[in-house]
Order: sequence, then structure tokens, then C-alpha cells
Amino acid sequence: MQILLNDIELDIQELKCLMQAISNDTNPALKIVAKRNIQQMKTRLDALQEVLDKVPIITEPIAEPVVAEPITTTDIIIKPVGIDSIVTEPVAHTAESVQPVVSPTSSILAERIKPSTNLRQAISLNDSFRFTRELFDGDSTRMNEVVRLLGEASSLDGAMTVFNSEVSVNEENEAVIDFVELLKKYFS
Repeated sequence: MQILLNDIELDIQELKCLMQAISNDTNPALKIVAKRNIQQMKTRLDALQEVLDKVPIITEPIAEPVVAEPITTTDIIIKPVGIDSIVTEPVAHTAESVQPVVSPTSSILAERIKPSTNLRQAISLNDSFRFTRELFDGDSTRMNEVVRLLGEASSLDGAMTVFNSEVSVNEENEAVIDFVELLKKYFS
């Protein structure tokens, strides 16, 4: 259940970024991606609702009701069982909504990406928005140009030279660390 909640939270964050991008850019592809994101979120919300429907409810009669008058019917307290202890079955998804399951313990972005022939394809949509916002001051055109230049580099050293010349590198910035890890994975 926690995985579903995490995925829904990521969907919401992604949708916020998409809606912000749509308000700044009239690219019809963004609208299509936003619609897919909403459908994916609906699917996950439906799956979460199914999980909640499967939560067993325990009923216990009250031993001594606290009332002045005698009660003629039996009082029942309904207590939900702890949600965290429920194990859910995998949910079937359509081909559009299938995404790789990312272990919440995996902290390095580069461990989660698939090998790709194009650096642009190696960057997920969420990371693309995050990198644009945190590394390129919200300028997606500049980010796309830098990613193109990085993809044309012949080695990791060449890519790092381009990256260091185009981005103000702060070793403590998590986005910089993730982007460098992505480059290392891409060039390995």
C-alpha cells in the first residue's frame, strides 16, 4: 500500500510540474503527457481503493454501554485493522501505465535508469522537470541544449567538462549529484 501511496504522491508532483509547464508553453505534447499522468493516477487510486476495500473490519460488542437508559439493541464498535500490515496482490495495468517498480531504498538515480542509446531518453520525466528547475533555473530549452551537448561527448570526462562549464556545480546539491550519477551510468 505504501508503494501505491508513494506512486500517487509522485504522480501529483509530476502533474503539478506539467501544469506549470503547460501554462508557460503551449506544446500539445505536454497536454498529452498530462492526460496520461491523470489516467495513471486514476488507475493507482482505483488500486488503492481496492486495497482499502479488502481491509478486514473487526466488530466487538460493547460489554457495558455508558448510557442512563437501557439499550434494546446490541451496540457494536467497528475497528479497522492496521493498514500497514496488509499485503496486497500485484495490480494489473494497461501497457501505457506499466512502469518499473523502484525500490524505495534505492537512493541513487543512476541505479534506477535503464541503459539507453540517447541521454535524453535516460532522463525520466520527473527528473527532467527537477533538473530543469534546480540546475537550469527553469529554462528547459537550455537544459535540452546541454543534454544534447552531453550526449555528443565521447567520454565521461568530456561530458563532465561540458557539464561543469554549463552548470554551476554545487557538490552538496542533490540534483547535481543525481545528474552526475546519471552521466556516469550513461557513459559506463
